[in-house]
Amino acid sequence: MRIEVIPRDEFLTNRWAYEPGEHVTLLAPTGGGKTYLAAQLLDHALTGKVRAVALVMKPRDRTASRFAKALKLRIVRTWPPFPSIWQPQPRGWVLWPKHRFDPAYDDLHLHREFRKALLDSYKKGDRIIFGDEVAGLVDDLGLERELKAIWSRGRSMGAGLWAATQRPSHIPLLAYNSAEHLFLAYDPDKRNQDRFSEIGGVDPVLVKSTVLGLRKYQWLYIRRSDRAMCIVDK
Repeated sequence: MRIEVIPRDEFLTNRWAYEPGEHVTLLAPTGGGKTYLAAQLLDHALTGKVRAVALVMKPRDRTASRFAKALKLRIVRTWPPFPSIWQPQPRGWVLWPKHRFDPAYDDLHLHREFRKALLDSYKKGDRIIFGDEVAGLVDDLGLERELKAIWSRGRSMGAGLWAATQRPSHIPLLAYNSAEHLFLAYDPDKRNQDRFSEIGGVDPVLVKSTVLGLRKYQWLYIRRSDRAMCIVDK
């Protein structure tokens, strides 16, 4: 089976369609372009009704700063955000808590602020929650239960979880079988490749062989509802 290769601009303009509450999963090694692709997808998905909440774990992150600026998201340190006269109606927020550089304190602080944002988004709906490293949210911050609730029941609430990770073998199975949209980059790690077989409704052999043939910044896109696939080029 030959999978069509589509230029990135054409895919975003003519093929990418997002409905509130749909989950998205992006898998790629470090430097694979996850955050950049997510920003492009979000730019087309955010509307006056649907807003984004991006969760940033790192104390310093130039990519997160560029991400917020490109999407016109307001950077906040706590949740819920205080009203701003400068951005009364932002497209969303980047929740980026301050760090003390004490892991014991910082992990508890991040857990508390992120948990409030997750539960608030789950309750109110019409939100896209973007976790730039969802494995860290699970393993380091202990937020697996909250994430699973959104993966399992968030769609009916209009709460879509966009999960990105460089560690596909460390994330819950719901990241694979609850996502409507999956984007997979080349990954030489066999443990990560084996997880592709857990994407329901698609041929795992075809998925694995296609991913192994991808060039840098190419993505295999899978839409699970109708098992459509294509390669999104640079």
